[in-house]
Amino acid sequence: MTTLVIPNFDNRVSPRLDYAESLQLVTIEKKKIVKRETIKLLVHSNLERLNIITRLEPNILICDGISDLSKQKFLENNIEVICWVHGEIDTIIKNFIAGNLKVHKAEKHKNN
Repeated sequence: MTTLVIPNFDNRVSPRLDYAESLQLVTIEKKKIVKRETIKLLVHSNLERLNIITRLEPNILICDGISDLSKQKFLENNIEVICWVHGEIDTIIKNFIAGNLKVHKAEKHKNN
């Protein structure tokens, strides 16, 4: 079973995670959607938004624009990130199920 979280704006992926007003929480099992819900984000800061997403414990976050700091927080919480994805959410989910979206595990920042 895989749980996706996708910040949305209407029926599309939100252009920036930092400004998303709601999330699509999608549970997929055996290449089928078994549960899908919309979660309104009533937050006052980006940190609150990140904490809400982290508490949902998704396996994967699919988003468009995301800051390095936000991406790092998700990785530290074992949430894989697929970023710079835009378009209609239904199409994105179909592409994910079909294996057409690749998970990019961000690298931890290295101090040189």
